[in-house]
Amino acid sequence: MVNYFKSIVVGLWSVLVGLAITIKYFFSKKATMEYPEQRWTMPERFRGMVKCDSNKCISCLYCVNICPFSLITLENVKLDVPGKVMTLDGKEMKRLKDVTKFEVDISKCIFCGLCTEGCPTGAIYMSKDYELACYSRKDMVYQYAPDSQRP
Repeated sequence: MVNYFKSIVVGLWSVLVGLAITIKYFFSKKATMEYPEQRWTMPERFRGMVKCDSNKCISCLYCVNICPFSLITLENVKLDVPGKVMTLDGKEMKRLKDVTKFEVDISKCIFCGLCTEGCPTGAIYMSKDYELACYSRKDMVYQYAPDSQRP
């Protein structure tokens, strides 16, 4: 008979402890995020999707040659009048070729960042985008060459 009442007291005590924990978390700051309205801020060194500013690109083909999976396709045309582009360290560089096609197949990318490290003008970079879901593989091929510069 004593064990019966003892088990009732132990059961009630465990319910009270559980309720105390629940009430404590009910009044504390919420840890969940309302996803579509609120977005995570990515750290400084986060490597998201590969993006390119084709107006800065000098067609040096570094990113094409260094990529371990050959996911970057670059086509260019020689310019009659060389242009000028600023490098990352502030120097002026001649632009002898114009980019006509710059495609990145993100479905093959391992987000290693090798393509961005050697770019002298900073034309190719890793963005902070982390929403990369698509319904087809065709949607994962991104084209960055501007239409205004195509011959």
